[in-house]
Amino acid sequence: MASSKKDDVISVAPPHSIKKFELISEYVKAWIQILMLNEACKGIVYIDCMSNSGVYKTEQGEKIEGTPLRVSEIIADAMTTYQGKQAYLYFNDKDARKIDLLNTRLPKQTENFHIYTEVMDANDLLRKIGSQFTTVFNGMHFLLVYDPYDAHIEWDAMMPFLRNWGEIIINHMVSDTIRAAKMAKKPEVIEKYEETYQETIDELISMGSDRDALEKRIEQIILDGSGRKEGRYYIAVFPFFNRNNAVVYNLIHCTRHQKGFDLFKSTAWKVFDDQSSGKRTVESDGNYEQMTLNLETGEAEYEHKADETHYVVRDIAAYLQKHFRGRQDVPKDEVKAYLSDHPVFPVRDYSRKTYAALKQYYGAEIHRSTITFSDWSY
Repeated sequence: MASSKKDDVISVAPPHSIKKFELISEYVKAWIQILMLNEACKGIVYIDCMSNSGVYKTEQGEKIEGTPLRVSEIIADAMTTYQGKQAYLYFNDKDARKIDLLNTRLPKQTENFHIYTEVMDANDLLRKIGSQFTTVFNGMHFLLVYDPYDAHIEWDAMMPFLRNWGEIIINHMVSDTIRAAKMAKKPEVIEKYEETYQETIDELISMGSDRDALEKRIEQIILDGSGRKEGRYYIAVFPFFNRNNAVVYNLIHCTRHQKGFDLFKSTAWKVFDDQSSGKRTVESDGNYEQMTLNLETGEAEYEHKADETHYVVRDIAAYLQKHFRGRQDVPKDEVKAYLSDHPVFPVRDYSRKTYAALKQYYGAEIHRSTITFSDWSY
């Protein structure tokens, strides 16, 4: 999804959509290499059930490739190296014109690289593929991209994917719910919101514009649908902002595997230039503090104030400082284990930068395998 004119064959992609293309394709580039080196994995299944035409225009009129073309080229290239594995790619859109255009640009198929394009309801496609997990796709690892134009998620179609080994990326169009749910009158529109959030429309209206409540509801549905207890299923959430710094949607990554979870987090931070989003902020380096009075000592303390919708590396350090404050010779493995469950903060590829922030802002002593945390207030 990229343009408000969703019936256009070539849609206009605003900057936040282009960042989404980049994030998903960069994740796939790393994801497929990890899987191909796993002897137990027979191959991969990549599903983009709302793929559009694969071709977009920037707001300046320049043509660019969307996720389907970027991802198909990445996987096609990888499969030339891993001849003993198989790759199955599914691209679908309800508009036949978009699939026709996509078909003219996809890479050629080979004996171990297969592409299927469909023109059908996205959820019908998922039900079809989901019924084949124990037969056709036994031993395969999948990545499903579920990217609707609005806040409409049919959970029953996604349940086989939530309960099997693989990854899911969901575009939660939270802005649509905040803007339109309270004005819904038509039964089919009301049903859409109730199905997405598994709540009555009155309950949704009572949430109003509480974005956090809507996000948490989606995350709970995912966790419940996975059949896994909390801590055994991983959910990473990254917001995407428009030029007015309003959240348009959240990109939610779901997996049973902690490596995939941390890989997605670190990929997102790299795409956003060592930040957790593309939000435009005045304090872009995170050096913003608020003075508070310590009632016990009577002394002023400076507390780092984080923006919970947009994090920088210092926020990772502040999170660790709050938890480990004053402790000496904490094993780095313990620090990484504590950080690894955070839904946004990465561990992979970010340890050195996090340690540097701990030293710079909180006076931590960084040793070869341990960290001594200062007694400074975070």
